[in-house]
Amino acid sequence: MPKLHVDISFSYASKRVLDGISFEAEKGKLLAIIGPNGSGKSTLLKCIAGILKPEGKIIYDGIDLIHLRPKERARIVSYVPQSSFPEFAFTVEEFVELGTYASGGDVEKALESVGLIEKREEFITNLSGGEYQLALIARALAQGSDVMLLDEPTSHLDINHAKEVVDLLLRLKDEKVIIAVLHDLNIALNYADEILVLKHGRIVWRGSPDEVSEKVIEESYSVTPRIIRINGIKAVIP
Repeated sequence: MPKLHVDISFSYASKRVLDGISFEAEKGKLLAIIGPNGSGKSTLLKCIAGILKPEGKIIYDGIDLIHLRPKERARIVSYVPQSSFPEFAFTVEEFVELGTYASGGDVEKALESVGLIEKREEFITNLSGGEYQLALIARALAQGSDVMLLDEPTSHLDINHAKEVVDLLLRLKDEKVIIAVLHDLNIALNYADEILVLKHGRIVWRGSPDEVSEKVIEESYSVTPRIIRINGIKAVIP
């Protein structure tokens, strides 16, 4: 089974933003990237997606993605940015169809996967925040890529829509490499299979959610937390 191998650094002008980031991700495991603001999480996803060009290598199935043209890369990697308000009044179907430019993917299947098939003729500007986030994921699914990157996919969503997004990622992880930057530590601890912690552009910890300790969170976020369990559910309390 192919794995995604990442071994990169990245600088903005003379400022080092990512320094020696090296890890692997594979199908069957939801990899969550967490860390304080400014730690380089979004920059890391943009480097993998090809929006930024880092130093080093990003290998998938023997192919170095850094040297691919955008359309070739889009067949392998899809990217769901942080949710922003749509600027154009596409229908939901037209919006999702934008994701097929590289691979001619299945729009209907993508809409069905996120539960938006009945809203395909509605304007994207009329969707709720949660529905729009699902439409962004559907657009990425329509690319038919093996690797899916998501930047804070549950941010600004109510608990119901956040749960819908997480459930969808759990369904997809066996068929795609899923890497998600997560702002919500509780979602990361309860649903991810592996967690990677960034701070100051470096990986400072990696392991399973069960291995995350209060010390790891304190050293990463500079806050003294408590991790409690309620009926098997982990919760971080500052």
